[in-house]
Amino acid sequence: MQKNTVLGRLTIIILFFFLLSGCQTSEAELVPSTKKTVLPKTGEISSSDTINKNAAAADYSSHSDVSGKAGSKRADNGSLTLETAVRRAVAWHPAVDEATGRIYEADERIRAAEAGYYPQLKAGIGSGYQSRNRDSWRPDFNITASQLLYDFGKVSGSVNFEKAGKNLNHARLLAAVDNLSRDTANALIEVQRYEQLSGFARAQVEGVKRIAGLVEERTNKGASTMSDKVQADARVETALATQLQYQSELDRWQVALGSLIGSASARPVSDVPAWLSKSCDVANPVWEDVPAMLQAEAEKEEAKAQLSMNKAEALPTVSLEASTNYDLNGSYNNTTDRDRRLDYSVGLNVSSSLYNGGRTNAKKRAAAYALETADAAIRRARYDVQRNLMEARSQIGSLSRLQGSLKTRASMMVQTRDLYREQYLELGTRTLLDLLNAEQELHESRFQLANTEHDLRLLNIGCLFNSGKLRNSFGINPDTLRGGASVQ
Repeated sequence: MQKNTVLGRLTIIILFFFLLSGCQTSEAELVPSTKKTVLPKTGEISSSDTINKNAAAADYSSHSDVSGKAGSKRADNGSLTLETAVRRAVAWHPAVDEATGRIYEADERIRAAEAGYYPQLKAGIGSGYQSRNRDSWRPDFNITASQLLYDFGKVSGSVNFEKAGKNLNHARLLAAVDNLSRDTANALIEVQRYEQLSGFARAQVEGVKRIAGLVEERTNKGASTMSDKVQADARVETALATQLQYQSELDRWQVALGSLIGSASARPVSDVPAWLSKSCDVANPVWEDVPAMLQAEAEKEEAKAQLSMNKAEALPTVSLEASTNYDLNGSYNNTTDRDRRLDYSVGLNVSSSLYNGGRTNAKKRAAAYALETADAAIRRARYDVQRNLMEARSQIGSLSRLQGSLKTRASMMVQTRDLYREQYLELGTRTLLDLLNAEQELHESRFQLANTEHDLRLLNIGCLFNSGKLRNSFGINPDTLRGGASVQ
């Protein structure tokens, strides 16, 4: 009968405290949210239909006579556009998986912090000697149930801290997507650059070989000296070395592009979207889409939450608490001793840390410094973005003017080369050195023109990156990257 009474009391106590699980603090901010956590929105971003669309490959537009035979009307067998390459890289790259996983980890950390709002139940077995009975070992089974009533913001501060951490991880996801997109676009543009340069280098080799053939024919007839033949052959070797150099760079960038998109078989088209050339025509960046700004602001919110949480640690915590201890020592013989085997208590518990070696104050000072650092990081991010955009805009203008000048020069050098060849063969008023120099200057102007064109493309990609428009321009929605929508 005594055993049934004890078990009944234990059951009543446990049920009583779990009925109190609906008791919540009066602070509105301490009420946990039960809505499903989703990735934060990043502004107006294209839908999944935009992600899945395929950009049409444009035929390469050559520079007419400026491009030379190797560059003009070049067959374009590529199938990989700039947009497709970027979306393919984002769709599979482990960097995006890593950043996305950290967001899911942050979701669980938020749930763990919110658990402080709910009733806590602990159970265990204690052992040791007790002052009330010094001559025997007194092990006991204990159960403690508690419900937070008011804590001056300890739990809410912890929740806010974890939410700021999630926003920080989301900013890092955007940074990973933007960095990967920029690197992929740059790699594809470099492949385009060295494909064009390699074509011009082959044209240069063919042109110098034609001159060398003319010199050899004239040398065999006695119209030219052996020194002319040696000089022409030397220029052929120089042209071949240039071709091998550009081919080596092409191979390197093809490998880099293949590693980014997860496939080494795709060959990029030689053109870029028409909208890319207008990417630097932006008045102000979209600050809410710039990952550096989002990251700095999330760090500031994290520091604020940390400071609030550290301040709350110095204040007391009020909770409703109940506990019961059941003595497991069964060596009692009388009824009075058996009744003493069960101890239980119910009431309000107010607890506070009186001294912890100065840890709380040190943590508050650290959080205050972190808050100042975050403010400086926001200013630095804004400065860096604006500076990079200004530098890109200034280079865009000068390079565009240089591009026009190089086109005119290359067109004039075609006429100069043809005129020198005619004067060398028919009139004899030009030397072999004049003819070789004209051929070399023609192709140097083509090399410079190709480099300038692709430098402009890289600058426009940089403008998209710094203005926060890279994801939107390529139709990438980070909220659906690993949520079921596939990027093709």
